[in-house]
Amino acid sequence: MTIGTRESLLAENKPKLKKIKIGNSEYFIREFNVGDMNRSLYGQQKVMCELAEAQGIELNYDDPEELVKQLSKVYDPYRLARNLALRLCDEDGNNLFDFENMDDLEALSRLDKSVSEELSRALMVEEPKNSRPDVSSN
Repeated sequence: MTIGTRESLLAENKPKLKKIKIGNSEYFIREFNVGDMNRSLYGQQKVMCELAEAQGIELNYDDPEELVKQLSKVYDPYRLARNLALRLCDEDGNNLFDFENMDDLEALSRLDKSVSEELSRALMVEEPKNSRPDVSSN
């Protein structure tokens, strides 16, 4: 076994890209990288807190369980658009849209619903490798 280096870790562990067809064109979707996972786990909560406050919902930051319940009731008008922006990329893995840019989110929100459906289908194919093993297979 080879001892890894900083360079080998960074060079050998790029997120995988997958081609998907949307309409008559091919695009790429990228698996989450560490930064995307961080934004997905922690950044989304910040966005939801900001949306809650803008919607006049008073949040209980002292009780984590209550906060989760409260945030589950918050409407995020750009949730699907954010997901598209995080995943759609060019052939080098660079995002086509900025998930924090309101103009990009607004533009993505106006796309035909088939775009979101196609992305969802492509992502569903990825999920089995992350699913829990069947208990009967032991």
